[in-house]
Amino acid sequence: MRGVAVVLACFALIALLLAWSRWLAGRRLAMVGHVVLAVVAGWAALVLWSVMGSLVSYEPVVRGQPVAELFLEQVGSGTFRGTLTRLPGGRVQVFELTGDQWRLEARTLDWQGRAATLGLDDMYRIERLSTRSRPASDTGAGSDRPATSRYALASDTGEDLWAKARTRPGWMRHLRAGHADGPWLPMIDGARFTVWLAGPALRIEPGNEAAAAGVKPPG
Repeated sequence: MRGVAVVLACFALIALLLAWSRWLAGRRLAMVGHVVLAVVAGWAALVLWSVMGSLVSYEPVVRGQPVAELFLEQVGSGTFRGTLTRLPGGRVQVFELTGDQWRLEARTLDWQGRAATLGLDDMYRIERLSTRSRPASDTGAGSDRPATSRYALASDTGEDLWAKARTRPGWMRHLRAGHADGPWLPMIDGARFTVWLAGPALRIEPGNEAAAAGVKPPG
């Protein structure tokens, strides 16, 4: 899309140069036409460039491919080191987590109508990693561990296109903004989990024996 914006910007510049030449030649009507073309092309280039700036923190949806892995390592009582690896890029984020359970949350952007016909990729952004302690009925009365903690995994570098797509009718016609949240799962020492984007949800699969044993229903 940025390539299209650059082409439009170049077209606007060329139209302005032609308008100037028409002015020098005394062809006022032709000059006005080229100025209008330059304004329209320049406006379209600015809009596209702004949209791309707001999508820098998003990734294209690739079907059949996991989006992340989370590895947990216990470093203290109720304290874990979480290593989140984005796939397929390999970018790593490391967090000190407290609590008994964890969950990932994501934002999604799906192109609609004419925008979809342009072949634009649907996109997602892993937004937040949350942890919490189990309810008192599970952990026992008197537990003093923190209730819920949230760790931001992304931020907007430009305009919040996701928020616009949820509140502005003009954007709603072209873009559907949604959530994709994963389930609450136990924090387990040595566990590795694989994260998949599955429509309106994040699907979490055990990536090793420690994770499989920890999420296996009792009985």
